[in-house]
Amino acid sequence: MAMEQYLFLIPLLPLLAFAINLLGGRVLRTNAHWIATPAVFASFLLSLMVFRQISATGEPLRQDLYTWIDSGTFHIGINLVVDQLTAVMLIVVTSVGFLVHVYSQGYMHGDPGFARFFAYLPFFVFSMLMLVLADNFLLLFFFWEGVGLASYLLIGFWFTRRSASSAAQKAFIVNRIGDLAFGLGLIWIFYQFGTMDFAEVFAQVPETPTAVVTGIALLLFGGAAGKSAQFPLHVWLPDAMEGPTPVSALIHAATMVTAGIYLIVRGHIFYESAPAAMLVVALIGAFTSFMAATIAVAQNDIKRVIAYSTLSQLGYMAMGAGVGAFIPAIFHLVTHAFFKGCLFLGAGSVIHGMHEEQNIQNMGGLRRYMPVTFWTFLAASLANAGLIPFAGFWSKDEIILGAWITDSIPVTVGQILAVVGLVTAFLTAYYMFRLVFLVFTGEPRFNPAEVHPHESPLSMAAPLVLLAIPSVALGWLIGWPPEGGSIHTFLEPVFHDAAEGTAEGDEVASLYVMQEETVPAGEGEPEEEHVSQGTVLAFAVASTAAALGGIGLAYLTFSRRTVPALDAWSFPVYHFLRDKWRWDELYNGAIVRPLGNLANGLWRVVDTRIIDGAVNGVAGGIGAVSQRLRHVQTGLVSNYALAIALGMVLLVGIYLGLSSTLFR
Repeated sequence: MAMEQYLFLIPLLPLLAFAINLLGGRVLRTNAHWIATPAVFASFLLSLMVFRQISATGEPLRQDLYTWIDSGTFHIGINLVVDQLTAVMLIVVTSVGFLVHVYSQGYMHGDPGFARFFAYLPFFVFSMLMLVLADNFLLLFFFWEGVGLASYLLIGFWFTRRSASSAAQKAFIVNRIGDLAFGLGLIWIFYQFGTMDFAEVFAQVPETPTAVVTGIALLLFGGAAGKSAQFPLHVWLPDAMEGPTPVSALIHAATMVTAGIYLIVRGHIFYESAPAAMLVVALIGAFTSFMAATIAVAQNDIKRVIAYSTLSQLGYMAMGAGVGAFIPAIFHLVTHAFFKGCLFLGAGSVIHGMHEEQNIQNMGGLRRYMPVTFWTFLAASLANAGLIPFAGFWSKDEIILGAWITDSIPVTVGQILAVVGLVTAFLTAYYMFRLVFLVFTGEPRFNPAEVHPHESPLSMAAPLVLLAIPSVALGWLIGWPPEGGSIHTFLEPVFHDAAEGTAEGDEVASLYVMQEETVPAGEGEPEEEHVSQGTVLAFAVASTAAALGGIGLAYLTFSRRTVPALDAWSFPVYHFLRDKWRWDELYNGAIVRPLGNLANGLWRVVDTRIIDGAVNGVAGGIGAVSQRLRHVQTGLVSNYALAIALGMVLLVGIYLGLSSTLFR
């Protein structure tokens, strides 16, 4: 069956679920999940069919629905296009989305906003699907804002909590900063290329001046930095944990926060043509990854540890894209979606079983109470730590290797970034197993008489198992052999086809440039470069050693208690990391409070004195005149008759005076 005719059903089904649950929530109430969950599952099945067809034919699918904007030479259509990159994103969004819907049935049971939650959730899925299906920048931007709206609604879902409403506002405002840059980039794209269609824009990029391409690429990255929480726009993501835990798993781990990475990879030709922009992306990604990992080691809220882990892994993806390792970046996006989704849902299971307790210092020994949660959480933690053969090892290792061998940025810088990536891998393993040991092992640090931990119901446990399986096996299933696995073969046409449109003599876009060995190609063909197996093996060993070192240190510190914890041997450093490098305090002191004071000052001077003063002055003047004129209305007929007579005398006098003057 040709799927071109049915692409519209993939986003339409979640949209219908949103409409039904929003309008009929009072009737459906606790049955709203029976509308939303099957709709997302049907989208998942359709996505699988699309993926299968593209795998078989290698040809993109397209469905033109209708013209959205038609003004002169400016045409924007609601058109859906699926290439290999989109097909991967469709699978990630719908599969994780479906499992989160199933999990939410148990997690949100009894919540008075149950139906509203199952309206917002499919609305997000619809917006995210349309974002990746868009064939032009304007349509992508429209649904870019759609997922932002869904995120705002879901972060602030428990809006009666001040912390939740504040977190939603913070996420919305910080993302507006990035979206302003994105919007300016779109204006520049239309001004420069006269279109916003992906294919038409990308075909013109190679002939465009480098300075223009660099400017556009940096503005697009500004939008990506906001959505994917890269420094300095990273501060909203940890606070977004105020939303329900399934929201954290779906939006802030697996899908929405990866939209920025998707945007960079979709517009990869901009970055390949702008080395300065690639350097900025790589540096910011590496810094974000390292910074977030250092913060995670000192957090005690179970969801915040995982949130900072998400920041760190998004930094890896951005660094991969910045060094030209676009396919490894998407590879890590895919593996991360599953193991981080499993971690967030596992954290939700722990919170549910511990009666809403989130401080890991008040847990311990939960392995015996929650065996399914423990084993699935352990599998996802090993994947996040990057230990072979778990999923995170394969994708993260390719990004680190890509940084070491790249020539998209200066070689020395790339090698420094690779070292930073290894250090971050060590920290990742450390904080993840600090979490595992403090939560699941040792003696309980809670009162068993008051707190009765228990395993989550089947609706919550089953998604954990289904997410743990790809956390264990997905990496080697699609990533073996390294740099030549099925995901590389599948995604390669996205970059190869774009490269064919470059000017003659330009280098063909590739996964990333490899420097170790040059193998002569056939006559008339460009040379392809390959990294030696020794280098691949060396980085595999280094990455594994970093992971084992982090796990070992966490074991000695939090299980054996033979090494003092961070808060015991370095108070200044610990407090600095616990306070999240004090970025919030810096932003509040340098930006928020000064702007607030400026706004208050303008309110007092401009609004109160000038605008309100002018309006109130006019009103007061009219009132004063009215007060004097009101005395004319006495209610006595004799007064009115006298006034009429005097008026008549006055008019006659004026007439006679004018007549004598004019006819003299």
